[in-house]
Amino acid sequence: MKKEIVILAKSVKRGQYCIAGREIIRKNSKLHIGDWIRPISNHDEGAISSSEARLLDGELPEFLDIVEIGVVENVQDPTQPENWMISTEEWKKTGAVTKDSICNVCTEKPDVLWESSFGKNDRITTDDFLRYDHDSSIFLIKPERFVMRIYTEYNQFQGYDQKKRRGKIWYNSIEYDLAITDPEIDKKYFRPFPGIDDGVKEFDVVPETCVICVSLTPEFNGSHYKVIATVIEND
Repeated sequence: MKKEIVILAKSVKRGQYCIAGREIIRKNSKLHIGDWIRPISNHDEGAISSSEARLLDGELPEFLDIVEIGVVENVQDPTQPENWMISTEEWKKTGAVTKDSICNVCTEKPDVLWESSFGKNDRITTDDFLRYDHDSSIFLIKPERFVMRIYTEYNQFQGYDQKKRRGKIWYNSIEYDLAITDPEIDKKYFRPFPGIDDGVKEFDVVPETCVICVSLTPEFNGSHYKVIATVIEND
């Protein structure tokens, strides 16, 4: 089975990729936007390796590319209903879209970024996801305010200094403090990275200039973490 998606999220996960996008449906010579699709593998919590995502020309797909991928089936994960298991077929780029066109069509307006009874709003338990009858683990939203923060802190559990990339977003008057996993934002804003004694470095992003793809991670110790997978800035 083949699916075409426009890539709206491509984040890094332990040296591999988490990729997601909206399905592209071709009808009467026109492109129509369908549901979210998150292609996953059968290894590393579903992360996609560079060899699995490599296109016919040897390159990796980029943000806003339209890509044809082979899939086996929807894996029927109630907490990540967008997950489709990939086949071994090579991926093929079939086109691309502009930022303006996709943001105008795909920006969503959920009331809340996953209602939860948990004390910290950077995650949601599996039980709460099912209890509140959530039906999506990905949203493309426009924030009311957005501040990116980077710093290095000592991780006493792991025993080493750890780089932290966080984004504070305000959406429907609710503040969220979430990890940022977008490699392009990392390259654009976060280099050089502050050391352990350099404090916190902040970047206040004008909310009118961007939309944000927020996603839930796979379950870890009973919870799904909310992450900023992609920051889409206007040119």
